[in-house]
Amino acid sequence: MDSAKEPDIQQRLPVPPGEDIGTGTGGHGQAAETAGTSGQLHICFHCAGELVYPLDWSEEGPRHWRIVLRCPECESRREGVFDQAAVERLDDELDRGSSALLGDLRRMTHANMSEEIEFFARALDADLILPSDF
Repeated sequence: MDSAKEPDIQQRLPVPPGEDIGTGTGGHGQAAETAGTSGQLHICFHCAGELVYPLDWSEEGPRHWRIVLRCPECESRREGVFDQAAVERLDDELDRGSSALLGDLRRMTHANMSEEIEFFARALDADLILPSDF
């Protein structure tokens, strides 16, 4: 992707008292967020879409992760350091979303196969299938 076309919308959150995990800029000149963010990482901070997913992540200490998040609805990205609990909630949401997608895929595959079987059965009944078709 061309980084010039990507929105550069960032949100900087304060470090909770007593925590010093460091801040800086992430890749592509984006501001880094700090720990203590809301646990709703799957919700876009810009458009409130619920399809945010991680592009990259790395450990940032024993209970924190640096994650680059992307919203496919508004194309905004953010980078931040998030605590383990927030990351686990994001992981649960990603699992829930994956399960929903797989369920939809199974239903669509079944519907498509049922339609193909019906079409093939009608062709057989009408004597439209010949040995040369195979």
